[in-house]
Amino acid sequence: MKKILLVGPLSDNEALWVTGEESVEVKNNFPPLGLATVAALTPTENFSVQLWDENVHGLLDDQVMAEQKPDLVGVTGYKHHLGRCCAIAKVASRNGSLTAIGGPGVSGSPYDYRNDFDILFINEVENTWGDFLNDWLQGNFNSEYRQIEKPDLAESPIPCWDSIASDMNKYAMGTVQTTRGCPFDCEFCDVIYLFGRRPRHKPLENVLEEVRMQAAFGLKSIFLCDDEFSGNRRYAKALLSELIDLNKELPESLTFSTQMSIAISRDEEFLQLLADANFDLVFMGIESSNPESLKNANKKQNLKGDMIENIHRVLSYGIGIRAGMIVGFDDDNIDIFEQQYHFIQESCLTSVAINMLKAPLGTPLWIRMMREGRVIDMAKNKDLGHARTYTNILPKRLSRVELLKGYRELSEKVFTWDSFADRVCGYVSLVKNPPAPTADIQVIDAEWILAKMQASPEASAAVNRIVEHTLQHAPGLMGKVKTLILQHASYFDTIVDLLPQLDRQIERETEGDVILAVDSRATPPPVAFRPAFDKVFPEVYRRVYFSISDLDKISHCLTEVFLEFLVRWGQDFTGLESYHYDFLNELADKICAKINNVSPENFKPCIAREGELPNYKRLRLADDIYKNVWIELAELQHSQVSIPVVNVTYSPKQSSQRRV
Repeated sequence: MKKILLVGPLSDNEALWVTGEESVEVKNNFPPLGLATVAALTPTENFSVQLWDENVHGLLDDQVMAEQKPDLVGVTGYKHHLGRCCAIAKVASRNGSLTAIGGPGVSGSPYDYRNDFDILFINEVENTWGDFLNDWLQGNFNSEYRQIEKPDLAESPIPCWDSIASDMNKYAMGTVQTTRGCPFDCEFCDVIYLFGRRPRHKPLENVLEEVRMQAAFGLKSIFLCDDEFSGNRRYAKALLSELIDLNKELPESLTFSTQMSIAISRDEEFLQLLADANFDLVFMGIESSNPESLKNANKKQNLKGDMIENIHRVLSYGIGIRAGMIVGFDDDNIDIFEQQYHFIQESCLTSVAINMLKAPLGTPLWIRMMREGRVIDMAKNKDLGHARTYTNILPKRLSRVELLKGYRELSEKVFTWDSFADRVCGYVSLVKNPPAPTADIQVIDAEWILAKMQASPEASAAVNRIVEHTLQHAPGLMGKVKTLILQHASYFDTIVDLLPQLDRQIERETEGDVILAVDSRATPPPVAFRPAFDKVFPEVYRRVYFSISDLDKISHCLTEVFLEFLVRWGQDFTGLESYHYDFLNELADKICAKINNVSPENFKPCIAREGELPNYKRLRLADDIYKNVWIELAELQHSQVSIPVVNVTYSPKQSSQRRV
């Protein structure tokens, strides 16, 4: 029996959704859904799995390793967890365990993790985790397992929480994922890069089973952790109807929250379903009050109708909005900070998250700014502090210092208690059909709320004003208002801690103490490559489909064809010529011959295959291949300057293997 320890790294616990009311036992916002899914993918006959959330269970150190004695330590995390992930790997290796890493961070930049981990899992793992476990049992495994096509979520198992069932009271909210992927294509967002443009969804019965499971743990609120809950509107409405019925079955109704686009503001049926299903808060990427910034960031869904009217319509159903706001777009000038403040106040946004624009690896924004020489390699700087205190771009119409100063002033102003009170009172006035007050709501007053927080005179005055306004206009909203106030108290403390760090960063930038070296670790494909790729992909896809013997390897074959094409022509490529078509056909035949395990001279470019050619457009296969090609290209470029060359892995069964 092999023992696996799956670790969620310690992270900054800034709570987007925690109300501040929970008991002192609460240690983290959400339980580790990704790790629980991996646990469910693991057969129990030959493996035992223990989940380890460092925010809840403590740091993984030598003592923990001695107690747990795992054969494998698997870690997940985002890019900002890189330091802690690598520290965990060092502890595990020192104690004789194999180390593996998965998640968005390693999927975006594998080369940052190769020196620290034995095994890398790139992209989603529903299909590759089992391959690794089988290889491991046989005494061999690959250094990388990469899933190119997006897995069917109908085959994703119900997460297994068994190993931390007794610790679920340490989480503020439950987590259930209903979909992956987003139909929108915002320039600065990496969701499409990670999960694709076509939303995939779990069967409704699976989602409802997961919700009931979370309720059975005693969790009263559940976050549906989708990037765009309303991406498939028909599916989302069907799920909302089921959640309404489910709440009627439970002794105490669950509350829900999620993430979605402001586009739903024009669908009043959808808004009513959200309200009836007890959604009390949704995160929305509002981003900017500057229409030009939204337009050029391809945030077109925010440009339909009047933005403030759309926001007010959502709020009128009693659904609070946690708004993501960004400053530093190319169309932003020095006036943007004041514009954003007045927009936020007039919109009556109940909760706000403000960030400076950054260019995440692999996004269209990153590709464009890399070509313009405007992405900074922030890894060359030490002691940068909180990730919200710096950006990796050179703004267009602002200096970096102007952006930092404006961001600091805007953050301080938005999070004052007076500004917050104005917004919440506006929200309360907007709700058109507030619920009737219940017995438990009637006991909540300003004194009750203030007893739950450390209140300054400014906070006390704001709380009294909000409570008085709510009791006068919509006393049934007191429960939601209480939650908003306690949330804001947490956010306010975060901003108070953040401002001195911003001041230090402004001072460093002003004095030239920040290395502004252009990021040259990876160069995107030439500008002309994507339109050429889109043009030739159907022909190459057809040729490979009817030539390869094992269709499970078609994505790896296509990746290798276009990767070799780019390596051959590189930055000199300016457009398709006749000889490029011949070269692509030769590459396709050569790589198919290798995969078919036949010599080139004995290879036949077409084989008999029944059935129609699958529709690659419906599968979004071209997007997945293109993404994989430039990741591979980035790795090759990166390896030439900082790490030894690593053989590109096209299939778990084909890569170089390590004997154990």
